[in-house]
Amino acid sequence: MDPNESGRLADVNLAFTWSLIGRSGGAAISGNDQCPFVATGIDSAFFNGVFATQRVADPDAVVADAIEFMAERNLPWLMWVREGVDDALLDAGRRAGLSDAGGPPGMVLDSIERLPARRGDFEVDVVSDTTRLDIFHDVVARGFEMPLEILQGFMTIDMVADPSVVAVVGSVEGIAVSAALACVSGATIGIYNVATPTEHRRRGYGEAITWAAIEAGAALGGDHAALQASELGAPVYRSMGFVDIGRYLQLEGPPHPPQ
Repeated sequence: MDPNESGRLADVNLAFTWSLIGRSGGAAISGNDQCPFVATGIDSAFFNGVFATQRVADPDAVVADAIEFMAERNLPWLMWVREGVDDALLDAGRRAGLSDAGGPPGMVLDSIERLPARRGDFEVDVVSDTTRLDIFHDVVARGFEMPLEILQGFMTIDMVADPSVVAVVGSVEGIAVSAALACVSGATIGIYNVATPTEHRRRGYGEAITWAAIEAGAALGGDHAALQASELGAPVYRSMGFVDIGRYLQLEGPPHPPQ
């Protein structure tokens, strides 16, 4: 696949997934499909975002609308723009007072025709009921060292029951050791929430659950995968065949419009 196209599809999947998370958790959503605004209400910039999927016609107007939208809810937020997608939007954000906040590398796996065999000691369960969802919540919350109630607020049973979504938990000898989420838009399998609690790391479980999530996404019609990698996970994903498509540059928004 052409790198520009695989990058575009990854951007679309990111925006689609956050909009889906927002709807399932009762978030406020504005903007449009090309650049949605999602305000979950959680007082953390990461959970309230503006997601650019293509170059916008009026960058200053988009930034002004986003600042007003988030300010009405008194929330910090991030604008996500992958390198090379819309430098003018980033410039407009900086002019408006948004601050650079880093951002994760974007990565894609163009072909999933030959998935590796699942390791024999690794059992995978699809989250299909509240009991398994509770296990998923626990693993992801501990893996990311985040408050459990935040995850419970937006990763709902309605979210994982959506036909474009599948959540999986990996277990070894009956103990849940890793979890991941796949969200499919078109033929793109977006991989999210790959989490392994500290005590289970460095045993290959993160890679195993990522392959399980890709396999589950393929069953929903996906034929390639995309993700935003943590610094810890990026080397693992590269060893799996993922390639870099540019870093997502994040600008952090103020909770109120500039006076």
